[in-house]
Amino acid sequence: MTHALTLGQAALDRLMPMHLCIADCGQIHFAGPTMRKLMPPGAQGVEDIFVEARGIATGHVIGAIRAAEPGDRLALRLRHHGQLMLRGHVVAPGFGGLLLNFGFGVSLSDAVAAFGLTEGDFAPTELALELMFLQEANRAIQQELARFNRHLMLARQDAEREAHTDALTGLLNRRGLQAVMRNALDPKGGMQGFALVHLDLDNFKQVNDRLGHGAGDRLLGNVARVLGRAVRSRDHVARIGGDEFVLILGGSWTCQALTAIGMRIVQGIEAVSPEDCAVSASLGIVLSAGYGPDGIERMLDDADVALYRSKRAGKGRVSIAPLPVDAAVKPLPGPR
Repeated sequence: MTHALTLGQAALDRLMPMHLCIADCGQIHFAGPTMRKLMPPGAQGVEDIFVEARGIATGHVIGAIRAAEPGDRLALRLRHHGQLMLRGHVVAPGFGGLLLNFGFGVSLSDAVAAFGLTEGDFAPTELALELMFLQEANRAIQQELARFNRHLMLARQDAEREAHTDALTGLLNRRGLQAVMRNALDPKGGMQGFALVHLDLDNFKQVNDRLGHGAGDRLLGNVARVLGRAVRSRDHVARIGGDEFVLILGGSWTCQALTAIGMRIVQGIEAVSPEDCAVSASLGIVLSAGYGPDGIERMLDDADVALYRSKRAGKGRVSIAPLPVDAAVKPLPGPR
């Protein structure tokens, strides 16, 4: 048994929000709410809205619509958004003219972005709505993954920084110093030259013994600030344990310039010494010439030997190690 079914425009709007009802000549009778969002202002006929899928010629859209057989898919592009392809069907509704109903297909994402479409612009049963939900879920997942990766990267950077930092003074620790020295001694882009200064505090033990470890920690913090003021932004300062510090001073240096810097450091440390403790510093300095990428421990050992030469000579002094036997002897520039 066959029954006639009559639907008003309100019902069509709900069931097929992208429908378009036209006369045989192509004049627009009415359109669904979503279709109206796609139509340019003042559109009177289908030629104002669409061009054929294969080109931009005018006057052929209505012909393509009439030629569409029942069950055939009709493909048209929006005239003012040529990247958006609409696909649909054409039927004769029985009250004259033609009834078209469209969907976006693979152009859905572009259409949503271009026209600000939302869930309410689609029929609840349309697959487009499901695709929108999937795209929204995928976008949320991608954003969450990006946020997680940023947090992971920052956490890794924090962990690396913490692993290379002395907790008491905020200076580099021994591991951080070794990383700096590996880079500095790297023949492919390392420093052109540098001086390594090994510093040990004189009479530090009596600060802890007489004033307590809290006073000793405060003194170490003050020493770190003295050293920080003595170097440039491209230099490095490390606390490698107890009351021992190491400075990496980039560039080429004369012995006179290094001795002057060392004595300024000694005087700065003596100025922050607790009263009646007479804390000073002994320094041993070695130049990087003659040390290769594998020479980190050797360089530190040579600086340590120079440091203890200062200790034996009466403390509060600066000693510079001789160049290694295999170092190329080159004239150094004047004092800096």
